[in-house]
Amino acid sequence: MKLRTSSPAYVVGFSAAAAAVFTAAIMSLQAATEPLVRRNEALQRQRALVEAFALAGGRQLDDGQTVELYERSIRPLDAPLIDPQTGTTFNDPRAGPRGPRTFRAVGADGAPLGYAFPVWGIGFWARIDGYLAVRPGLDRIVGIVFTGHSETPGLGGRITEPQWRGRFAGLNIAPRGGGERPMLYIGGRRPSGRGDARSGRYVDAITGATGTSRAVERFLNERIRQFRRAADAAGIDKTGK
Repeated sequence: MKLRTSSPAYVVGFSAAAAAVFTAAIMSLQAATEPLVRRNEALQRQRALVEAFALAGGRQLDDGQTVELYERSIRPLDAPLIDPQTGTTFNDPRAGPRGPRTFRAVGADGAPLGYAFPVWGIGFWARIDGYLAVRPGLDRIVGIVFTGHSETPGLGGRITEPQWRGRFAGLNIAPRGGGERPMLYIGGRRPSGRGDARSGRYVDAITGATGTSRAVERFLNERIRQFRRAADAAGIDKTGK
């Protein structure tokens, strides 16, 4: 009996068989590469946290050195951290490695460095993700890293450049009177002197990327307020002991 390759039954059957074969192949490939993907994700997070806490001291670290430094100095918090006012979650141990996590770090001499918590918000084009590391008292920035964004290369994409991110180190983010007053300023009027409210809290905007800079200012201030409320509610240690 001659096979009628033009018949609807043949076309449907062949398409279904081909789809099953390719689906099985894709699922097998995904299963085979899943451990590697997880390891790479973990390494990227570890590298970002080591950089946010400034643990490398300006050295260029290979993967092994990064993992060693991370395992020696950084630990995820065990307690959930949830802002009681907005419900924003900064630490959920039950969510697995891809869930929101906050980390605590100590320096090489055992001195506490503080906490690094996730920060995120809508940039000029799309969502920006990163970590902000702060001192134990939650009053000054240790460092900041951005782990994901879709900003324009050479403009808003410069938020990842070490030269710009380095300007955040040491900035004062202690609470201020007036409720929603900014704790951090990016761009706009520069501080006029030590008595200026912007003094010690200001970073120049990225040239040609005012929209991205203002967006980062907006969501960082929001996350800092939310994290402080979450930390207060959870009773995390701010003494540095």
